[in-house]
Amino acid sequence: MTTIEASSTEGRPSGQPLTQDTDQGLGRQTMIVVLCLGTFLATGNGVSITPFLLQMADELGTDLAAVGNLVAFMSVPWGITSLVAGTASDRVGRKPILVAGLLVLVASLFGVAWSASYTWVAVWRTFGGIGGGAFMGTVFAAVADRFPSSERGRALGWIVTGQSLSLVLGVPVVAYIGSLGGWRSAMVAQGCATFVAAIAVWLAVPRRTSSRASAGAAATSVLKVVDPRVLGLLGAGTMERVCYAGVVVFLATYLQISYGISLEVIAIALGIVSLGNLIGNLIGGYLTDRVSGRPLLAAASLAASALVAPPLLLWQPGVALTVALGLLYATVNSLGRPALLASLSEVSSEARGALLGLNITFASFGWIGATALGGWLIASFGFGGLATLTAATGLIGAALATASWFLGRSLART
Repeated sequence: MTTIEASSTEGRPSGQPLTQDTDQGLGRQTMIVVLCLGTFLATGNGVSITPFLLQMADELGTDLAAVGNLVAFMSVPWGITSLVAGTASDRVGRKPILVAGLLVLVASLFGVAWSASYTWVAVWRTFGGIGGGAFMGTVFAAVADRFPSSERGRALGWIVTGQSLSLVLGVPVVAYIGSLGGWRSAMVAQGCATFVAAIAVWLAVPRRTSSRASAGAAATSVLKVVDPRVLGLLGAGTMERVCYAGVVVFLATYLQISYGISLEVIAIALGIVSLGNLIGNLIGGYLTDRVSGRPLLAAASLAASALVAPPLLLWQPGVALTVALGLLYATVNSLGRPALLASLSEVSSEARGALLGLNITFASFGWIGATALGGWLIASFGFGGLATLTAATGLIGAALATASWFLGRSLART
């Protein structure tokens, strides 16, 4: 039977701490800051190569479509590992999975920096996907364990903000470092920062933030709660990732091709655009804790993304207006993310790690579709093909989120 958490005294396994009574004050806030940093770096690892796609293609002797697939190579193990890591964290606790994931990312970044061929870059990116999936498949559950339902939207919003800051600060900084010392130096710098984050996570996250449910019990629990309503939420999250990744991965390339601007200017442009993610996540987290129909908030966000994507990718009115459209797109696209995560986190406390890990797995499908299909669409039809993809998936995601809300109301009445 599906468990719906409705209050701060939500159902939880025996032995799991009450979130509101035992984790007040600086401890929770420190953990949020550290996990936000880890999320910032882990997510940044997934997209940090995007300012250098043309340079990497030239140096590695390949083309744009192949280099774009380096993001997809990371997404496949990322998605698989997310589900495995989330389920494992329900058994062994969140902390060891989080730290191990970051250390794998460190190794991957140094491996990419020292690779002399496209093949080895692909191998190290694939290996990095294991670390990214382990961390991101666990971090949302670690936060949800510590905050009651009434505060969870804002708490999860801060973690999603860490993802956004990887674009607001991370990608522009990486692009700037790359403009000074090349893309390999940028990877080394990111690897050093990720190692520091791994130490901070080890020190700040409590030893156990989950129940001692067996792996078999966790897997059984998640199978029981994945009903059509949950599948609608997972599908909406996947479509949101296609919308997001389709623009994020290729925006720097779009600006270079459309306007011929330098990496330094692109770094500034990406920073401005990515401020929309920060703004949208903060507002979205605030609204999530105050609306009853959380999936409808996600649906509105996705529908708005579908409307803004075509003018962003089809119209070239000048760098300033294109960047302004990118800022608007990033804002409306990110408004619904905390609502989706909070809705999923409340389905079941017993299988929270597995379910949120499954969400990352589904999200990885979105990354794969956006990067692999997006590169082909651009090569075949130009950026108009990418605009069509992002608009269509936005509308599909809005429909799925709305359907999930209706199904949830039907379950509540019965």
